[in-house]
Amino acid sequence: MEAVSQNKRMVHYDLLRIVAAFSVVMLHSAGQKWYILPVTSREWQIANAWDALFRFGVPIFVMISGAIFLNRDIGMKRLYSHNIFRLLVIYGIWSAAYGLYDCRMRNLGAAEWKEAVKEMLSGRYHLWFLPMIIAVYMLVPILRSWVKNAEKRNLQYFLLLFFFLKIGIFTISSLNTSYIVRYAADTVNIMEIGMACSYIGYFVWGYYIARYGIPEKWHKSIYAGVIPAALLNVLLDRYLSLKAGVPAGEIYDSYGVFTFVIVTALFLFFTNVMGKVNYSPPAVRIIRWLSDGTFGVYVMHVGLLEILEARGIDSMMIPNIIGIPLLAVGCYAACTVAAVCLRRIPVIGKYLC
Repeated sequence: MEAVSQNKRMVHYDLLRIVAAFSVVMLHSAGQKWYILPVTSREWQIANAWDALFRFGVPIFVMISGAIFLNRDIGMKRLYSHNIFRLLVIYGIWSAAYGLYDCRMRNLGAAEWKEAVKEMLSGRYHLWFLPMIIAVYMLVPILRSWVKNAEKRNLQYFLLLFFFLKIGIFTISSLNTSYIVRYAADTVNIMEIGMACSYIGYFVWGYYIARYGIPEKWHKSIYAGVIPAALLNVLLDRYLSLKAGVPAGEIYDSYGVFTFVIVTALFLFFTNVMGKVNYSPPAVRIIRWLSDGTFGVYVMHVGLLEILEARGIDSMMIPNIIGIPLLAVGCYAACTVAAVCLRRIPVIGKYLC
C-alpha cells in the first residue's frame, strides 16, 4: 500500500521540484547586481558564475509537468476548472500585489492610476512563467492525444526538431559567431520554429524520458557532461560579456545547449535513480511539505529579495561568493514557510500560491 501511494505521489518529482525552485531563487539572488556591476570586476564574474550554474529551474518545472500531464487522462473540465483557472487567479493576485507595491514605492498620485493599472496587469518579470505554462496546459488535450497514439520514432522526430532548430539555433545565435553563421540562424528563425518547439519541446521531452527513458549506455556520458557543460556556460558567457563590454547571459539561458545537457542529466537522474529509492514515511512527509511550498516560493521570492535589498540586505553585504547562496537559502526558507501557511487558509489558500 505504501509503495502504491509513493508511486502515485511520485516523490522523486517532488524532490526535483524543490531543487528547481531553489535554482530559480539562486539565479535571482545572483542577478541582484548582475546588470550594474562592471563585467571586468571579480564580483560580477562570481555573480555570473552562480547565475550560469543555476539556470535549469524553469525547464525542469516544464519537464515535470510534461511527465505528469501527458501520462494521465485529464478531462477538459478538470484541466480548465482546476489547473488553468487556479493559475489565472494566482497570476492575477500576484501581478496586482507587485503592481501595488511598485505604486506605493513610487508614490503615484491619483492622476497616475492608468500607470498603476498597467503595473498591476503586467506583474513582475518572473511571473512570465505562469502565462507560458497556462498556454502549454491549454494544449494538453491535443498533445495528450498525439503522444498517446504516436509511434516512438514520431516523438523522436519532434524532439530532434526541438534540439536542432531551437536549442541548436539559439546556441549558435548566442555565440555571436561569424556573419554567415548568424545569417543562417536568422534565416531558420524566420520559419517561426519557436511556435512548434519553444517550451513545448521541454514538455514533451519530460514525458518522453518518463515514458521511454534513455538507453542505459548513454547515462554515464550524459552525467559526465554536466561538469563540462556547467564550466562552458560560465566561461563562454564570461568571454562573450567581456567582448561586448556588457553582461550577455544568452548562452546559458533555457535554450542554450549546455543548459539543455544539465537539465536532461538532472531529470534523468531523478527519474532513474531517485525514483527507485524507498523513502520512509517521515521523509515523504518532509519532502511533500517542502514541495507544496515551491509554487509559493516562485511567486514570492522576488518580492522578498526586493524588500530586503531596499533595507540594505543583499548579496553584496559580504563577499558575494558566499553572500549569494546565503541570501538564496534564507529567502527560500522564509518563502517556503510563508507559502505553506498561506496554502492552509481555508477555501482561498490554494488560489494564493
